[in-house]
Amino acid sequence: MSVTTEHVPVLVEKVVSLLRPCLGVGTVIDATAGGGGHLWALAQEMQKLIPVGKQRCRLIGIDIDATALRFAQSRLSDFGCTFIREMAGVSSPVGCNQLSMILLIQANYVNMAEVVERLGISPVSGVLMDLGLSSYQLRPERGFSFEADGPLDMRFDQQSSKPTAREILQEASINDLYSWFRVYADEPMAGRISRQIYAARKDIRTTGDLVKVVEKVIPPRRLKKTLARIFQALRIVVNNEIENLRLGLKAAIRLLMPGGRLVVICYQSGEDRCFKEMYREHRGELLLLTRKPLYPDADEVFANPRARSARLRAVEKTEVAQDKRNNNYVWRRE
Repeated sequence: MSVTTEHVPVLVEKVVSLLRPCLGVGTVIDATAGGGGHLWALAQEMQKLIPVGKQRCRLIGIDIDATALRFAQSRLSDFGCTFIREMAGVSSPVGCNQLSMILLIQANYVNMAEVVERLGISPVSGVLMDLGLSSYQLRPERGFSFEADGPLDMRFDQQSSKPTAREILQEASINDLYSWFRVYADEPMAGRISRQIYAARKDIRTTGDLVKVVEKVIPPRRLKKTLARIFQALRIVVNNEIENLRLGLKAAIRLLMPGGRLVVICYQSGEDRCFKEMYREHRGELLLLTRKPLYPDADEVFANPRARSARLRAVEKTEVAQDKRNNNYVWRRE
């Protein structure tokens, strides 16, 4: 099945508005580049702000999904875009002036500090993390969607040796399943669903098989929302998303220059909790730019229903850092 519609990024105007002060000051990283929708909007804005010819290596797109990055490369080709598939091939900093305006890197955002070091693209003035799925990942052969039958995979990087969703289900205990569905999906019927899946786990090979198992215990009127939560929880487990998010947020804060901004778009409560934990931990050096999360308006949700659960939060790294040796606040430029 081919993709018939390109991925529609969410909250684009708010993302561009928050990151506009970062453009041209340093490198802006989209740590979840996906199909390149936000990068395209940021590149458009950067062209308005910076004279042509001086926009060297100021936008970096990182994603673990090579398929999504290939779509992004096509989408961003008019701006000058290079796709680096293997960071291992970059042995030393190459310098911004030798690179394209936009670089796409296949990597886990947990490793964004290594990407910055190897490419020599400091300082980092902005980081965006849009934690939602890309439309390209919803094709049946990827296993993320319950709306069409396909292999029960769910790995962002299909070339990795990590276990698929099917393999994880084969080995999971009832307690594992219950914990995943309660913690990562807030599923009220987690107990009943866990028992049903555990009993049938050896026969679950495809997304369609999993749907049929869940159908046995969930009434039709609640089935779609329940399936969305179950598939979400499994996807999080397969890709170790929550732990990776914690590490990625810490990496972003460490990389940002004073005045740099971090913008995060969350879609479920676990992701939102990670952001709040990060903010509390680094409160002495962060200015909260969004006292309340920003949501898509009614027009955006109508045009793109998948945006309805998105919530945006943003912080700015200040020049005030806490001196942990004496608990005083001191001014320092990192």
